[in-house]
Amino acid sequence: MAVVKEFGADSELKRLYLVYLAIVVVGCFLSWMIPVVVFVMVSREAWIGVAVALSCFVPLFVATGFTLYWIPKFHSSITYVLEDDKIAITKGVWWKTKSFVPYNRITNISIYQGPISRHYGLGKLSIQTAGFSGTSSSGGKVAEAVIFGVKNFEEIKDIIINFVKGMKPEAIEAEAEVKSSKSLNQQILIELRKIRKAVEK
Repeated sequence: MAVVKEFGADSELKRLYLVYLAIVVVGCFLSWMIPVVVFVMVSREAWIGVAVALSCFVPLFVATGFTLYWIPKFHSSITYVLEDDKIAITKGVWWKTKSFVPYNRITNISIYQGPISRHYGLGKLSIQTAGFSGTSSSGGKVAEAVIFGVKNFEEIKDIIINFVKGMKPEAIEAEAEVKSSKSLNQQILIELRKIRKAVEK
């Protein structure tokens, strides 16, 4: 199939993730700092206070280092391809996932921007389809595909909508088939009734 548009996440996505990381690190650091400082001050043995401090902060530093390594790797793994009949989304550092969403199954496209992502001009498109039954913990429908970390989300949404408008949804096709089947059954029933009347005469 022909590729209409191929792109990845914007480089600002890495900065956005760094901001999220900083918020988490600062929050964890402050929540641990006060009890650790109090414990060190009341501890009679200095080495016990040092051991407690290390046991609290070393995992945080290790997790921070791992995340700093993961962010650019994950960013470079994201690929979006708008083909002439479907959307293909690839992402993942160690476990790669590739999903396909046909245009003729798309029922809704929503755009989301948080306060921080809005500052960086980034948006997220959540794409829902007729055949996907996933639900969130709050009871809302979960998107089957998500295009995130992009600045031209309005342009991408317009391209997808144009493709959707140009193709008859499968749900409508199925409904038309059901109606056609019902109409055929009615015609057969009418003919059978005519034959029965003719035989009875």
